[in-house]
Amino acid sequence: MSVLEKFGVEIFTHYNLFERVAVGKPFRLDNPAFIFVKSGKLILRQHFSDLEISENMFMVTDPQTVYEIVSVSDDFQSRMVAYKREFITALSLRFNKLISYRYFRQQMNRGVPFEPEEMEVVWKSVNFLKYILDRETEVLYKKEVVEHLFSVFCYQMVGIISKEDNSSVNQMSRQEEIVFLFLTDLAQLYHINRTVEFYAERQRITTRHLSSVIKTVTGKSASQIIASIVVNEAKMLLNSSNKPVSEVSNALGFSDQYSFSHFFKKHLGISPTQYRN
Repeated sequence: MSVLEKFGVEIFTHYNLFERVAVGKPFRLDNPAFIFVKSGKLILRQHFSDLEISENMFMVTDPQTVYEIVSVSDDFQSRMVAYKREFITALSLRFNKLISYRYFRQQMNRGVPFEPEEMEVVWKSVNFLKYILDRETEVLYKKEVVEHLFSVFCYQMVGIISKEDNSSVNQMSRQEEIVFLFLTDLAQLYHINRTVEFYAERQRITTRHLSSVIKTVTGKSASQIIASIVVNEAKMLLNSSNKPVSEVSNALGFSDQYSFSHFFKKHLGISPTQYRN
């Protein structure tokens, strides 16, 4: 049983993170996580754009998003705090989880700067939690100790974000909300439907309005984003499994292997088999 399965939380360093994730290979994390960067720079591709996370920054990852490491600097130092949703839900934390959750959803897939002294405090807390989790010798009440240390970490993060202006913490603009709901729906339903009309209907807005908002906010068309999500998912499946192309095609909701191969080659310039090889 993994540490994450046993205790509900696990800490990864930049060393063991790159043992699992290779540069240039799309991947999806199984659980939500905080990624903290102490020094150096990481360029991460997600959805349809590249994100740069550098010194004294953090980001929140989403299990529904496919990521790809584009590059990483030689002096890169990081910690990743991965946790089970049910674990954090079960903790008796005395703060407004809804506000905090909404804030982190807003900040998801973007880098958020820390003050250096704030990063130092969080970094020490994360390292101590990692020390307890990694202890091979018996620790009395280890589960309870982990729960309390993770609660301390959560309070630290909420204390830091509470300094943010209330309007940015608690509210999205209507346009940001439309894009957020579109990406959320797309992450769950891309294998069922890949038309812009379908996602506009789910929000009860016109296709033209959805397309216009997405173009304004992201600089990409809705069709480009849909294609990007599907292609990234296909790349991840081709990289991480030995499933025949026909099975990958079925998993992505294509009517047949030919349709999938045509779609893949149209957007990537090579066939799924050539990409895998």
